[in-house]
Amino acid sequence: MPIPNLTSQPKHTVSQWLASAPQAFLRSPRFSTNREQQMAIAACGLWFLAQLLYLHDLSTTPWPWLESVVEAAAVVIIGGFPVLWWARGQRDFNKMAQRWPGRLLLSLVLYIAIGLILPQAGRFPWQRVLTNLIFADQPWLNLLIFLGGVWAMVRVPFLLRQQTTPPPVLWAWISGAALYLLLSHSGLISPAFPKAYTEGFIITPIYLLLCAWGDWQRRHPPRATPTGLGLHDLPLIAVSLFSLYWFSTPYFRFGPFVALQLFILVIIFGGGLGRSHFGYSFEPRWRDARLLAAMFLAALVTMVPLGSLLGFLPLAKFNLTPSPLAVFVYVTLFAMRVGIFEEVLFRSGLMIFVRDLWQHYGGDRQRPVVITWGAILICSLLFGILHVGNEPNADIQLPLMAYRAVYIIMATLASLFYCLTFACTQRLWAGVLLHGLVDAIAVVFFGAALVAPF
Repeated sequence: MPIPNLTSQPKHTVSQWLASAPQAFLRSPRFSTNREQQMAIAACGLWFLAQLLYLHDLSTTPWPWLESVVEAAAVVIIGGFPVLWWARGQRDFNKMAQRWPGRLLLSLVLYIAIGLILPQAGRFPWQRVLTNLIFADQPWLNLLIFLGGVWAMVRVPFLLRQQTTPPPVLWAWISGAALYLLLSHSGLISPAFPKAYTEGFIITPIYLLLCAWGDWQRRHPPRATPTGLGLHDLPLIAVSLFSLYWFSTPYFRFGPFVALQLFILVIIFGGGLGRSHFGYSFEPRWRDARLLAAMFLAALVTMVPLGSLLGFLPLAKFNLTPSPLAVFVYVTLFAMRVGIFEEVLFRSGLMIFVRDLWQHYGGDRQRPVVITWGAILICSLLFGILHVGNEPNADIQLPLMAYRAVYIIMATLASLFYCLTFACTQRLWAGVLLHGLVDAIAVVFFGAALVAPF
C-alpha cells in the first residue's frame, strides 16, 4: 500500500499567489535591529561613493574632488543617514523631537560654512541664491536668516503634535516660518529674484491654512485612541512635507530628505503606532531577494515593450553596452535618492494611510484581499498621477500632453510592482532596490526622460 506524502505542499497558481501573498501587508511584522544597522551603514557607504562619482565623473559639468566630497558627504549625512538609521529600532519621540532640530541646524551651519570657503563655492546649487536671499551680497547674514526660517519651520510640526502647546507660542513660531517663506519665495525684498516673482504669495497662505487646520485638529483630537492613520493626520502630514519649500529656494540636494525626516518623526514615531505598523524597515532578507528578482523580471517583461510601444522608451537611443560606472552610479542613486524618498512616502505613508482608512471605515465588511488590493491600486494610481509634471527631453517625439499621459501610465504600472513588493515583504529595501533598477535601466539603457535629481 503506498504511503501518502504528508509533507507535500500544494502549488499555488499565480492568481492564488497574488490573492494571498500580499495579505501579509495586513499583519504587523518583526524586524532585526542588527541587520538594520548593517544595512544603514552599507547603504550610506554606497550612496556616498555613487554621489561622489556622479559629481566628479558623470555630471554635465564635472565637479572638483574637494567640492564633490563635501557635497556627497552632506547628501548622505544630512539627508540619507537619519532615514536609514532611525529604522533600526523603536525611537523615543520626545527625545528625538528635542535633539533632531538642533543637530539639523548644526549640520547645515557646518556644511554651508565649509562650502562658502571652498575655492569653487559657486558649484553648490544654493550658493548664488543664498548670497542674495534677502540682502544683496550678504551670504553670512542671509545664512542666519535662512537658519532662523528653518528653525521655525521644523518646530511647527512638533508643536502641532503636542496638545499642551499654548496657542500664542504655536502661532509665534508659525508666523516666523511663514514670514521667512514669503520673503524667500518672492521678489518683495530679495534681490535674488525679479519683482514679478510671487510664488511666496501663493504658498504662504496655503501654509498658514494647513497650520490652522492642524491647530484646530490639535484642539479637537479623536475621541477614541487611533489604531491607524486617519483623516486627523492629514494636516500634520501636509505641514511636514511642506518643508520641501524651505530647501527648494535656495536649493539643497538633501532638502527632500529633511521633509522626509520630519514626516518620519512626526507621523511614524510621533503617532505612537510604531514602525511595524508602517513597515518602516530596510532589513534585508534572502527570501525577499527572490521576490525582488521575480518582480524585476516581471517589470522588464511588461514595461519595456509597453514603454517602447508608447514612445516612452526611445528605441533609437537603446544602448546595450553602457558604462559599468554609469550603471552602478545610476542604480545606486536612483535607489537611494529617489527610491528611499518615494518608497517611504508612498508605501509607508500613502499605502498605509489608504489601508488604515479602509479598515476603519469598512474593514469588518471587506475581505482581506479587497483591502490589500484596494490599497495597492489606489496608491499606484495616485503615484502615477503625481508624476504628471515631468517634461520630455528632445529625443521624445510625443506631444507634451500625450507624453504626460504616457508617463502617468508607466509610473502607475511601475508602482504596482513597488506596492506589491512592499505588501509581500512588509519592508522597504526590496522596493527601494527595484525602484533603482527600473529607473536606471530606463535612463542608462534607453535614455528615457526621467528626473534624476542627483
